[in-house]
Amino acid sequence: MPTVDDILEQVGEFGCFQKQAFLTLCLLSVLFAPIYVGIVFLGFTPDHRCLSPGVAELSHRCGWSLAEELNYTVPGLGAPDEAFLHQCRRYEVDWNQSTLGCQDPLAGLVPNRSYLPLGPCRDGWVYDTPGSSIVTE
Repeated sequence: MPTVDDILEQVGEFGCFQKQAFLTLCLLSVLFAPIYVGIVFLGFTPDHRCLSPGVAELSHRCGWSLAEELNYTVPGLGAPDEAFLHQCRRYEVDWNQSTLGCQDPLAGLVPNRSYLPLGPCRDGWVYDTPGSSIVTE
């Protein structure tokens, strides 16, 4: 059975054609280097949360700031290792109800927010940073 060294002897040495092919591939990889490096800056995941239909109207009606809106409508982060899981969940609440008030709207539904059902994001995401990246597109 021939070894790798035996096969390389039959194929031949690193000649002129192999050197040209190697140089051409090196030049092509240099041309694409900005793309390889640029993915580091374009591929970041910005802060985000679930889009809850009806929250924007309620927030506008009540005059909430962004911090108040997040405090009332986004589940708390809990443990540090569960932070990403809570970003992917939302309260299963119909935000178009007329019974929801402007001061802690969820207090009228249940005495403790931990009893509210959480569901997956069905309506998309809201990104808290301006601009776009590969992730937001």
